[in-house]
Amino acid sequence: MLFTCLPNPDIQAQDAPVPTSGKVTVSVGDVKVTPPGGAPAALAAGAIVATGSTITTGAGARAVIVMTPKSAIRVGENSNVVIEEVLESATPPKVTINITDGSVGALLKPGAGAEMDFKIKTPSGIAAARGTYYAVVVENGKGFAQVKEGKVEIIPAAP
Repeated sequence: MLFTCLPNPDIQAQDAPVPTSGKVTVSVGDVKVTPPGGAPAALAAGAIVATGSTITTGAGARAVIVMTPKSAIRVGENSNVVIEEVLESATPPKVTINITDGSVGALLKPGAGAEMDFKIKTPSGIAAARGTYYAVVVENGKGFAQVKEGKVEIIPAAP
């Protein structure tokens, strides 16, 4: 199943296609996607997620999205995640995820942390990849990072 976001002629005309961020490889349980300016819809494996979309998961649900050939994210249950930026052609390639609630894991191929600008924003700061596998959780508006392998740079949010 392929989800795409068509431009709303009442908002503005768009000449370029909606940027995509990645392909959903796993979708289990109540997983929804809300494209920019669109309505929530079920998210299934095989779907392509537009940049700017919000991924929401219910209890017991999870999703895995391949962001670039060298990176993927795992969105945990009861989470709210926005795919803010995916620029594969940038030097270095950039991925920015914004998690407002729940958990997201970052899976980077070995060595990819040094080759790309991969960041997960939380209400309390940014966790930037300097390794290959880490997870970020937001509880009660506070962000927490757990490093499984490699290094993560934590950048506190501005007061």
